[in-house]
Amino acid sequence: MKYRAIAMILMAIALLQSCHERKTLTAIEAGNIAVTHTDKSDGAAAVRQILEKSRAAVDSIKAPVIGSAAMELAVYPPESPLMNFAADALHATAQQHSDTPIDIAITNKGGLRSTLAQGPITFGDIYNVFPFKNTLALLTLNGEELTQLFAEIAKVKGEAISGARLVITPAGELLAATVNGKPIDAKREYRIATSDYLSQGNDKLYTLGKGRNKVIKSDVTIRDLMIQYIAQLHSNGKAVSAAIDGRITVKE
Repeated sequence: MKYRAIAMILMAIALLQSCHERKTLTAIEAGNIAVTHTDKSDGAAAVRQILEKSRAAVDSIKAPVIGSAAMELAVYPPESPLMNFAADALHATAQQHSDTPIDIAITNKGGLRSTLAQGPITFGDIYNVFPFKNTLALLTLNGEELTQLFAEIAKVKGEAISGARLVITPAGELLAATVNGKPIDAKREYRIATSDYLSQGNDKLYTLGKGRNKVIKSDVTIRDLMIQYIAQLHSNGKAVSAAIDGRITVKE
């Protein structure tokens, strides 16, 4: 009798512990665990006992509070509170891992898998919002390439961005773009912080895949950067908050 659910729970424990104990999780292998017993009722009881212990272990890891949210942060295009917060947090924390100034931070709205509720924020909440083990990527695009990237963001009706402002049409055309309040200089090189996933040109942001001077920080997950940022806010007596500030505006 095989119980794949046990393996999945043990995987979850290993993943959560890697964050809680600040260790690097290098690999996870899934598989079936065979539970053999001549008495089926005793076998089921043994499995229930394992599941209950595993659930308790997972809950104890997810429970610690790392900060608080002053408001509910949701995800919706073309920009939303959670999208803006995630991009701004990435922008701020990525700078600590770069020798040159970060001009723009970009992450994908599809990677934000849950709303962040108002009130205490736990490790479990962050895992719900950021379930993927994406890591930090730094890369360079020139102004012409950056304009093309913004056109791709317009086409998918917006992504989480920081450091730039876009004006797009309802049909997904780029009308205007600025970086840090200035027009894009076609000859200038811009440094971008994003995820390793997007740096490969995924989610139709093809131009990111063409980036130069690319550095993948395989030991720095986007999720841990978010935890770090929220914990820092909390230590300074601040709650997580974000507003829709017009960084992506839809105009007819």
